[in-house]
Amino acid sequence: MKFGKNIQNWQLKIPEYAVSFVDYKALKKLIKKLSTTPVIPAQRVYGGHEVLDPQTSLQANKATFFFRVERELEKVNTFYLQKEAELRLRLSTLLDKKKVMQQHPESVSKVSSRYIALEEGLKQFSMDLNKLQQFVEVNATAFSKILKKWDKASKVC
Repeated sequence: MKFGKNIQNWQLKIPEYAVSFVDYKALKKLIKKLSTTPVIPAQRVYGGHEVLDPQTSLQANKATFFFRVERELEKVNTFYLQKEAELRLRLSTLLDKKKVMQQHPESVSKVSSRYIALEEGLKQFSMDLNKLQQFVEVNATAFSKILKKWDKASKVC
């Protein structure tokens, strides 16, 4: 399976994270567009003629591409930091509840609503932490692959 399809599948599996995944498809299109951009004329004139300078074109394309990559990285990182803070707070709350129950074991049985609620809270926390871990791994792979595509395309220029 192509990675572009793989990232789309992850967006469907974790719909609440979908808009925060790296826009892999847009970055791929940008690479294609920039790699087909004609060489721009250099600012210098050599013997009365403009000299075409592929390095000038490459530098402009590189700046455009990495600007977009940095915006995508900021989007992913901002979302990650927000989710991490939410999960830290939830874990702290769950651990506080567990500590209270451990201090008064006689008042809590395994069938009590407090115990069941804590157990369910920990299970949900584990699932949400796993989602965030998958989000990180998929985005790390996306950035790695898109940078590899950039390297390949920019060597051709």
